[in-house]
Amino acid sequence: MKTKILLITALLISFFAFYSCEKTEDTQAENQELIDSGESDIIEDVLWNAIDSDIDYAGNILESNGYKSVTDTCPLIIVEHPDSVFFPRTITIDYGDSYCETYHGALKKGKIVIEITAPIQYPGSFRSISFEEFYINEHKIEGAKTLINKGFNDAENLNFEATLTGGKITFPDGRASTRESIHNREWTKGIENPTYWWDNEWLLTGGSTGTHRDGKTYVNTITEPILVKAMCHFAVSGTMELLIQNQFLLVLDFGDGECDRIATLTFGDLVWEIELD
Repeated sequence: MKTKILLITALLISFFAFYSCEKTEDTQAENQELIDSGESDIIEDVLWNAIDSDIDYAGNILESNGYKSVTDTCPLIIVEHPDSVFFPRTITIDYGDSYCETYHGALKKGKIVIEITAPIQYPGSFRSISFEEFYINEHKIEGAKTLINKGFNDAENLNFEATLTGGKITFPDGRASTRESIHNREWTKGIENPTYWWDNEWLLTGGSTGTHRDGKTYVNTITEPILVKAMCHFAVSGTMELLIQNQFLLVLDFGDGECDRIATLTFGDLVWEIELD
């Protein structure tokens, strides 16, 4: 009898050890999926913010040269307007058919096409943005963006309503993410010198919905305004809540204002440090 009891006890211990091991492995796998989904969201934010920076950069160049085309560098910035009217204008940022390296070291090809009704700093001005075979570091970008100048807020900063419809990023491995978003962009620094781009700073609020490249649905909501500096490659501060599959809540934190590549991803008591790239 003693032998049987010992045998049964050993079998139970083995079973629970095996079950516990399986449960741990399942939890680790689930956590890794959440990390991957969170990283995907950060990559998407970086790419869409990079596009905004490109458009602002081109706009500042044109403000400084009287809206003349720039054809001696990459990208080419081509200015057109109908019937010799000053506005509206069509601006094409053309990176060419092969990749060229831009100001933050990113490789880009294809075109960004911008329809503008007035200079960016004019309240009521409107930008409509589309893409033609446009890639950043082998990520294909599709969709339609708009930017409307909503005028000055109580802090005397210009505010812009930024929307994205039909957003899609196809990653180098062929998987794709989708996005619909509406944000407010508050121009907090640099407005006094609109022809100099590098001192510009923006605060972003709002949110996005869509699917990540792993097929998981998400809703992201900015809970603390995200600070974007033109001189930095990535957002430098602010937090965002990321709800995946309407079930898992993660928090993305872009830092304390330093111009670095580090963000943190939090899920419950778990915290991961992510290097943006």
